[in-house]
Amino acid sequence: MKKIFTIFCMTAILASCELDQYPHTETTSKDVYVSAANYESVLSGIYTSMIVNQSSIASDDRLQNYTRALLMLQEATTDNMDNVWAAGESTTDLNNLAWTAGDSWISAIYYHIYNIVALSNEFIRNASDEKIASFSEADRKKIAGWRNEARCMRALAYYHALDFFPAVPFVDENDHVGSYVPKTYTREDLFSYLEKELKELSAPDALPLSSYGHVTRGTAAAILAKMYLNAEVYVERPCYSECIEACKTVMDCGYSLEESYSRLFNADNHKRTNEIIFTLACNTVNTVAWGAGTYMVCAPRFDVDAGITEEFGVSMYWNCLRARPQLVDKFTEGDSRGYFGSRNRAAYTDAPEDGWYKLDGDTKYVYQDRPKEIIAHDETTSGWLINKWSNLTDTKEVASDTRNVGAETDFPMFRLADVYLMLAEAVIRGGEGATRSEALGYVNQIRTRAYGNDSGNISDSELTLDFILDERARELYTEATRRTDLIRFGKFTSGYDWNWKGGVKDGKDVDSKYEIFPIPEAELSANPELKKVNSKYGF
Repeated sequence: MKKIFTIFCMTAILASCELDQYPHTETTSKDVYVSAANYESVLSGIYTSMIVNQSSIASDDRLQNYTRALLMLQEATTDNMDNVWAAGESTTDLNNLAWTAGDSWISAIYYHIYNIVALSNEFIRNASDEKIASFSEADRKKIAGWRNEARCMRALAYYHALDFFPAVPFVDENDHVGSYVPKTYTREDLFSYLEKELKELSAPDALPLSSYGHVTRGTAAAILAKMYLNAEVYVERPCYSECIEACKTVMDCGYSLEESYSRLFNADNHKRTNEIIFTLACNTVNTVAWGAGTYMVCAPRFDVDAGITEEFGVSMYWNCLRARPQLVDKFTEGDSRGYFGSRNRAAYTDAPEDGWYKLDGDTKYVYQDRPKEIIAHDETTSGWLINKWSNLTDTKEVASDTRNVGAETDFPMFRLADVYLMLAEAVIRGGEGATRSEALGYVNQIRTRAYGNDSGNISDSELTLDFILDERARELYTEATRRTDLIRFGKFTSGYDWNWKGGVKDGKDVDSKYEIFPIPEAELSANPELKKVNSKYGF
């Protein structure tokens, strides 16, 4: 059964980087932190803040979700997917790699990050040994464990800050409550802080080995592995051996690959605890949201695609996301992960209109081919549809009414397959602690699942960095990793073009400054140090 979060009435309101590090609440901490049950409710609120809309963070309701903003910045900026609602959702700058400090999506992710940081700090501050000294021994033990969960959630948010921004404000539970200008951390500062935190949290007994919808020891180690894999980008030094060590810590937690790739992305994916390390658990009673799993289930559905309810469990068209042709071209015949819609479908008619055709033996639909290349951002007739996600159960039943309550599909943030690919890449890049033979074996486990047999397996000579970059696209598309991967491989701003990169149909190189996001404009008047950060990068 899915973990159903109860949202406690505690929401951070962060107006600027002149931070009030005490979330504004309808009640005070003195009223809230009086029982273990209340601590658990507040912790649940931290998790749900990554799932549900936060009206205090973004002015546009569509932006008020952590994962939706994360997906826009990590996927719509790349060769993986294009957002059709260019004008309605102000995504033109992201699609074209041409953003400014005034971009609303960048502002949304920035404030979402600091919402999680503020809520976590407040929880940790009130869960100190001194604060809980009067509780029973059993409750003290539970609260101490939850304190580590809050630390891990804060580390996840700060990891996203590290990945997106070249320098950021830093606050933790030791900073005083009230309005003030916090210290600015460079990437080196934040990397060092996170490394220490995540090493502690990935040690035995710091976090549970399994707890669906909650962070675990594997979660902490997976964040650490990602940080080490990208260390040359963040702090200009290789940490590939450390990455391998962190990957092996995850693997030692007992995970295994799920047999079916598609079942990792359906409405019963909460059952895939063998592979999914950490997920945002969506529940249509307590965590109704238009981001997370709901976004990836509904957004790729177009109104020229009949049968979406029976095939995807979706009761509405969002006319929003489609694959860029460069992603589609990375798949070969037999690879089950490349699940795209290349045709429009309409109810069957004996005499279809021009451009539509019948298929032999099919009396349900008539079809119209979609161009693989995207004609323009603001039209819906081109680009293949992304069919990876669904709101159907394992038995093909519709899990929920997506029109009114969203999807039941959870959003996996970390999976074992990603860890296997990180280890393999770190080995190729010279990391110690695993062999090429081990790396090849892990990659071929992923390939065997994708093809259903060993026909897609590769040899040692084929295990190259270029192969790994493409394999990460095939395995992890729409899972909020692609921008980070392309930057790490030196192919984000230059050296590799895709459809509409740089605002032109065939793609073009862009300024290297777009490898980072600028601090939002609203912050700059409150913190002069942040204005210097933007100026350094030409924003």
